[in-house]
Amino acid sequence: MRRNPIKYSVILLLMLMASPGFSRADSGYPEALRAHLTRLRNMLLSIVAAMPEDKYDFRPTKDVRSFREMVLHLISDNYTHLGYAAGISKEDSDKLAAKYKDLRTRAELLAGLRDSYDYGEKVLADLNDQNAMDKVTAMRGEHTNRVGAVLEAFEDQMDHYGNFVVYLRLNGIVPPETANRDEQIKENMRH
Repeated sequence: MRRNPIKYSVILLLMLMASPGFSRADSGYPEALRAHLTRLRNMLLSIVAAMPEDKYDFRPTKDVRSFREMVLHLISDNYTHLGYAAGISKEDSDKLAAKYKDLRTRAELLAGLRDSYDYGEKVLADLNDQNAMDKVTAMRGEHTNRVGAVLEAFEDQMDHYGNFVVYLRLNGIVPPETANRDEQIKENMRH
């Protein structure tokens, strides 16, 4: 009885592909997450830069953070939440962010915010298909995986973006994303 080598080769290939150590083509989602972080970075840096420095102590009511305090909080949160994605504890992330707690000027705050996004880019550079589902501990001791922690970081950043929009609007400033969109719509209508 003659064996069919093609049939056995296909069966062997299927068995190898089913094994956990076999590497298929990359899924592409780590790159998508890195691209999204870049978009968030640009949005948040531009909205923070849009507020005049003399308005950095503005607060809508006495019970909420000033604009400056919001920026400091975002810097700290970026280290914390993106640190979770790297498997770093809040305590260790707080140590990384501690050098930013006393920033005062607009230039210092923007530099600190850039640093926090540089840190996030380093964290996401290490994210890949093989480690994306590694278990990590996130905010309030929640157990998730590295991708889940990245998504929580993005949610947090968008919460802050929404706050910044309100702070700018209350000061008569059109947020850059809106201004750019409005210009794009006008340009499209001319053609």
